[in-house]
Amino acid sequence: MSSESRKPNKNISGCARGTPPDPEKLAQVSDYLKRTLSERPYAFILESLSERLEMSKTDKALNSVGLIPVPANFDPRQLVVEKTVAFVPYCCKPFDCPMNEEHGRKSNACQAITDRCEHTSCTIGGFIKIAKKFGIKEYFVINADSDLIKWLAKKHEEGFTHAIGVACEFAVSYALEVIHGQIGFDGLILIINGDKCRTKTDYSESDTADRGRLTFIDEWTLMALDEIVKEVMNNNHLAAKEAASNAVEK
Repeated sequence: MSSESRKPNKNISGCARGTPPDPEKLAQVSDYLKRTLSERPYAFILESLSERLEMSKTDKALNSVGLIPVPANFDPRQLVVEKTVAFVPYCCKPFDCPMNEEHGRKSNACQAITDRCEHTSCTIGGFIKIAKKFGIKEYFVINADSDLIKWLAKKHEEGFTHAIGVACEFAVSYALEVIHGQIGFDGLILIINGDKCRTKTDYSESDTADRGRLTFIDEWTLMALDEIVKEVMNNNHLAAKEAASNAVEK
């Protein structure tokens, strides 16, 4: 998907005419891709996705912990320089999340976004805590794909160009056609573990209702993301220090 053929299709998105992409139409495209995705073996999805993401060109250390840059040569430093959003699926919410009783588990409600989460084992909270070190302020807990697509289209219109997205391989296998190919977001993907959807039926059911699946972001993946934050911040600090030194010399 990071090859020439995977670059944003300006004609489809409407950007060729200088107009923002239509969120409703993008949601329809996303739904069409999901419904028409062949019932292929899960292993085939993984192999196809690996080829599309050009994972052979990415850092093997990142791949091993479930963190994938999109495109393969994406520079994480842009996550700080540019406006960035982040999203994570509701299936990562613990069954005992305090927000479930009032809002339902399949909802956008999340205390971690406002720094009020006290759930010690929630990986959504752990992810958001690290993402905030990048300076990211816009988050979306995915209750449905169509709502995510509409939200991303709106954020792109507001000037956001990069994203850190959390998803399963099945979701990534089709959603990037819209998120990266048509809307135009680049960034990082964190692949989830746990009771993931592995068929079209599984995914469709989880998208329409909470089917009781529990996924999580592996601790090693979160640690790798945190290391990237530290490296980016350190590089930015050194660059700022060098710039200040050059200014003084002049």
